[in-house]
Amino acid sequence: MATIGIPKGMYYYEYSAIWEDFFERLGFEVVISQDTNKKVMDDGIKHCSNETCLPVKVFHGHVASLKDKCDYIFIPRYHSTGKNEYTCPKLCGLPDMTSINMGRQVKIVEVKINLDSKTYETTESLRLIAKTFGIKYVKVLEAFKGSCTKYEQAKLKENGRGKDQKFVAGRETAISLLGHPYMIYDSYLNMGLIEKLKKRNIDIFTPRDIDHETKRRNSHPYQEKPFWDIGFELLGSAFTYAKDERIKGMIYLTPFACGLDAFIMEFIENRIKSQYRDIPLLKLTVDEHTGEAGFDTRLEAFLDMIG
Repeated sequence: MATIGIPKGMYYYEYSAIWEDFFERLGFEVVISQDTNKKVMDDGIKHCSNETCLPVKVFHGHVASLKDKCDYIFIPRYHSTGKNEYTCPKLCGLPDMTSINMGRQVKIVEVKINLDSKTYETTESLRLIAKTFGIKYVKVLEAFKGSCTKYEQAKLKENGRGKDQKFVAGRETAISLLGHPYMIYDSYLNMGLIEKLKKRNIDIFTPRDIDHETKRRNSHPYQEKPFWDIGFELLGSAFTYAKDERIKGMIYLTPFACGLDAFIMEFIENRIKSQYRDIPLLKLTVDEHTGEAGFDTRLEAFLDMIG
C-alpha cells in the first residue's frame, strides 16, 4: 500500500486526527512531517512569493520535507467547516497553490470539505480516492465515517471539560491566547510562547477551551450570519473571555499581512473598549524576520503590567 504524507501545518492542528485515522483504517502508511524549524521555514519561503502569508510558506516547507519520503501528500481542500462559515481563500486553494509552487513535483491527494452548501463534494472526492488506489468505495466511505465519528466523540469529551475546570488554584494569573490554531500550537511560529507563559506560572486559555455553541453565540456582530470560521472562533472567544473576571489579559498572535486578522482585531479591540472592562490586550505580529528578543521584550512588558 502507498505511503501518505501529512504536512504538519495549517489545519493539521485542528483536523489531523481525522485524516491520520482515515488513512490508517484503509491500510496506508502515514508519515507526518517533523515539527517546524528554521530549515522547514526557509524551504517554504523558497517556494512562495513574498506576499504569501507566513503559515502558508511554512506549510510549503513541510511539503518539501515530505516530498521524497512518501508516495502521495495529503492536502485537504477546506471551503467551509459549517453552515454560514467559510475558510480563508488560501485554504480553499491550498492543493492547487502547493502543486504549482512545488513545480508539480508532488502527487497530491485531497478531500473536499464544503459543509455550507456542497456536501456532495466530499463523497465525490472519496470516490476519486477509491478509484486512484483501487479500493472499494464502500470501504473508503466507511473509513471516513468512522474517523469522523471518533473525532466528534473526542471533541465532545474535550468540550465537556470546559474552561472552568482548567483554572488551577494557586496560579499567579490567567490569560487568554487568541489566534489561528496553526499559530498558537506551532511552537516555532509562536516562538515558544506557551512554554514561556507556563514558566511564569500562568494559566493559558485558548478558543479550544470554550464550546462551539458559546463561541458562535458570542461572535458579535456576526451571530448566525455568513463569516469566516476562524472569525467566529476568535470573536466568540474574545468576548466570552472579556466577561470572565478571572482572565487578566489577552494576547492575540497573528501572522503579518493576514487579511482576516485585520478585520477581526478591529472588532475585538473596538467592542472590548466600548462595552467591556478595561482588559489589557497585546497584539503580537510574527513573520519570518521577527526577532525573538523583541518578541520577548513586548511579552515581558505585558506580563509585568497584568501581574
